[in-house]
Amino acid sequence: MALSYSTCPFSGSPARIRLAMLRRSFLKAALALPSGGVLGRFERLVAADRGKVKITGIKLKPVSGVAHTLVRIDTDAGLSGYGESGVSGAMMKAWLERYAPLLIGQDPLAIQVHFHRMSTLMHPYMARIPALSGIDMALWDLAGRLSGRPVYQLLGGPFRERVPMFINSQPRDMLEKAAVRDWAAKLREDPLGFKAVKIDAARPIGRPSGRYTTTLSNQDLRKIRTAFENVRQELGPEYDIMVHCHNEFDLPSSVGIARAVEQIEPTWLEDPLPVAFSDSWVSLKRASRVPLLTGEKLEMPHGFYPFLQHQAVDYIYPDIAFCGGLTGIVKIATLAALYRIPVATHNVGGILLTMASIHFGLSIHDFLTSETRLGQTRDVLAMAKNPPEIQGGSAGVPEGPGLGVELDEAGVRRFQRPEDPPEWV
Repeated sequence: MALSYSTCPFSGSPARIRLAMLRRSFLKAALALPSGGVLGRFERLVAADRGKVKITGIKLKPVSGVAHTLVRIDTDAGLSGYGESGVSGAMMKAWLERYAPLLIGQDPLAIQVHFHRMSTLMHPYMARIPALSGIDMALWDLAGRLSGRPVYQLLGGPFRERVPMFINSQPRDMLEKAAVRDWAAKLREDPLGFKAVKIDAARPIGRPSGRYTTTLSNQDLRKIRTAFENVRQELGPEYDIMVHCHNEFDLPSSVGIARAVEQIEPTWLEDPLPVAFSDSWVSLKRASRVPLLTGEKLEMPHGFYPFLQHQAVDYIYPDIAFCGGLTGIVKIATLAALYRIPVATHNVGGILLTMASIHFGLSIHDFLTSETRLGQTRDVLAMAKNPPEIQGGSAGVPEGPGLGVELDEAGVRRFQRPEDPPEWV
């Protein structure tokens, strides 16, 4: 029996029905693209090693100082791979109970198969993408160690010789010119040479970031304008400035912030509106002359799709420890490439997430920059016996196999709290 429009799962005219079906087909095709491209290259490079090694165990180490959990995947070949999940130790342990049976005894190089089984083949409430992300990162590290290649080569890179990075930092009082001047002087003296800095928009008005707030007043917006003008005056044109929000503002306030900081020509305005896509993002894009960015709290390609489809942002900003690991972010970047939207990476984690971000940044054409915690603490580098080479505000190409670092257990303990077990469990 022919399907009538009244019973069709799509509503509207035949043209709208065809468009909706086309969009579904397009998204499905976009999610499959990496298998024949980047991940197809990976399969060729590791083909000789397939089926020779089995996963024997998965261990965890919470690092509550960054609210993340390190993941170690062991094999019968005596090699282990390491990853970093964006969830706490307790959460990761709970979800590992579901994921471990899917992985133990399996070929660690079947990364696409494992990704599919841990995500697509589970009920949505069972598939916890940040937990999957740490496992996936460890599988890529292990694949590199087994094949003797750095991850960026497995992903098809390098596209560039260095990966640009930026830090989070801000003056004690952005409305006090002397305080801004002192802060800028210290920034210029940083031996790592960062020339890009992200600053909270809520700091000048004395509101805690990340908490939903009432509509900003004209006085609030004037303070924000003055604060960021002070920063631009002291840093000069050679520094990139990112304006940082935490999804706490309504649409009128977001438009007001965009207009308040327009004169300093920021690299982007980040996450002024609530996380989920809505028409408000499109309205803000139309009203703003400042580039918009979102994505640190989004998961998998489908989380980014509406922002890309509606051209609601200028850049996307996934976090490899949250969005689906390296497999997930490659799929996200492939989807973004269809819309010519560049990708930056969010990173407030430890050394493994930092290394994964560097390898990813080397591996795609339209990469913008990567965040790093090095503006807050240099202890991130102490987590590795062989930390990455960073100078001039950018990271060099890592040449070791896998993610290219060996963990320093003493350095890792700097990020553990008393309640965190010191050993892998």
